[in-house]
Amino acid sequence: MTIDRERLIRLLRVTESDKDAEVLVAIRKANALLRANGTDWADIVVRPKPEAAMPLREQTVRPVVIPMGYERSDEMRTAIRREFPITLIFFPLWIALEVLAVICPNVYWNRNGREVVLASWSLCGLGLLTWMATGTYLLLMVGS
Repeated sequence: MTIDRERLIRLLRVTESDKDAEVLVAIRKANALLRANGTDWADIVVRPKPEAAMPLREQTVRPVVIPMGYERSDEMRTAIRREFPITLIFFPLWIALEVLAVICPNVYWNRNGREVVLASWSLCGLGLLTWMATGTYLLLMVGS
């Protein structure tokens, strides 16, 4: 006998419910389905072979797929370092990216994401306000 795979998957999806009674019934039905087919969870859940135990010709290199618009912290830092006027004018953004690249260099950030854009523009505004405040202070000091 073969297990009705679709039914087992439907039962396992019910286990994501917030209602404990539904989850318990789904697990019990899944166990009954396995018992009716003379199998258990150990036969269903298959462990992958460790890469070291596999012959070299079977080992595969899985490329890392990065979604469009995402960039690593250290790459963002490198991009802003290339533009000296930007690092000078918007120095809070530059400092934030330097700290971010040191703390978590391999984390990918959605550079078009709402939080990243909001933080970037806020830091750019802070840099401009700082320069305006510095200029105003210097003008007032020289004028008096």
